Amino acid sequence: MNFFYYSLGFYFFNIFLKNTSLRKIINFSDKDYTKLTGYINSCIHANIIFILSFLFLFNFIDFSIWVHCLDIIRGYCFYDTLLILYNNPYNYQMLIHHLLFFIGSYNNYIFKYPLNMALGLLSEISNQFLYLGWFLIKKKLDNTLLFQINALILLILFFIFRILNFSYFSFFIFQHCGLFENLMFLPITLLNYHWFYLLFKKFFN
Repeated sequence: MNFFYYSLGFYFFNIFLKNTSLRKIINFSDKDYTKLTGYINSCIHANIIFILSFLFLFNFIDFSIWVHCLDIIRGYCFYDTLLILYNNPYNYQMLIHHLLFFIGSYNNYIFKYPLNMALGLLSEISNQFLYLGWFLIKKKLDNTLLFQINALILLILFFIFRILNFSYFSFFIFQHCGLFENLMFLPITLLNYHWFYLLFKKFFN
């Protein structure tokens, strides 16, 4: 249950954000500000996972440190699932994504092939560009150069880390793991294909 402490950390930071002056500065509606605080937590989670996985892949840290990623992922998925169920229970795509990641994080294949798992987790780097794009749209800055540059970076990173990288990872799991692992990972890969299609379509419209 170590992940529960990370869940509490995300929760209390969310409460902190909701009670700072940032709310007045941003000037968002209650609904959009709730989303924003959730996205900030998502970016913090994503950057921690990306940095630890990057350092592990290049031998700057060992497995005993990197493995804490699993509890951080479980903690975030648990926290964000409760947040989704409370604010938007019909967000089925993210609920499926979080549920599969939470269950999958307990599978033994992670301990057998940690480098492959770390490589897959590099995909988290795209989150901050996705949510920056959302923020710029909400602030009516979607016709700016900053928005276009951010959208291009997002599209490139998403393609490299969530399409090419996840496709390779899916093939690896198909070759080396069993039916359960494939059933866990395939829906996540298909969700990434779907999200990339939506991003690609929006970018060129």
